[in-house]
Amino acid sequence: MKKLTFLILLLFVTSVIYSQHRKKRGSEVKWLSIAAKAGYGNSILINSNVMGDNNITMDFLSPAYSFGGRFGVTYGDNFGLAFEVLSSGFSQKYDINDGNNTYSKTQKFTSLDYLIMFRYTSDYGFYFEAGPKFSNLKSASIENPSDFNFTDNETDYIANFKEKYNSIAIGMGFAIFRGERINFNLGLRGSYAITDIVENPNFYVLDDGVYLPEITTLAKTNPFSLKLMFEINYFFGFWGDASCGKGRIMFFQ
Repeated sequence: MKKLTFLILLLFVTSVIYSQHRKKRGSEVKWLSIAAKAGYGNSILINSNVMGDNNITMDFLSPAYSFGGRFGVTYGDNFGLAFEVLSSGFSQKYDINDGNNTYSKTQKFTSLDYLIMFRYTSDYGFYFEAGPKFSNLKSASIENPSDFNFTDNETDYIANFKEKYNSIAIGMGFAIFRGERINFNLGLRGSYAITDIVENPNFYVLDDGVYLPEITTLAKTNPFSLKLMFEINYFFGFWGDASCGKGRIMFFQ
């Protein structure tokens, strides 16, 4: 949480310094936009206990997705700040072979994510973005084969996880089409949870009543995802600064 607070403070200070610099140079138009976004890629639940277990093979291409929208303000042509709301899903598949049993199991999750993204766009349409992501976990489930007696099927699975957790998101991409008011953007975005998503101090995904791993200390579980993101961005108006120091919002006809 301290790392996230430091990042938000750093981004805020940077934006304030940039804003003051622009004021010294003169007035700057603030372009207003909305966008529809969708992404698809892979997810990994990073846990050192799992990754260090020779009986486990993790699927590093477990699917992840997100879709939603954003509202953004662009200062001039290059610097922007956006608020995003995304409905997301991620998962992790494990292949387990302990010498006696061989089976696969999959954890699946859905969340509602809120992001504050700072973006720099070059004059040629390439962009870089970064910011915090705040997630509310909406569902969690486990898929096990039916021919074993799994103890983790006997409880409300989502109770093992935190309702809220925070991540850092970083992305880059380019405009595949740039019009006067509409842009089509394509890029990659990665996110990493800086907090452990497990709430139950006794929960370990591999300790399921069938496979009984020998561990003494439970490691943290931090989701990571990498997605190909597609965005349709529409500029619907702008905030213009008048010579008297006052400004007004104007909408395109």
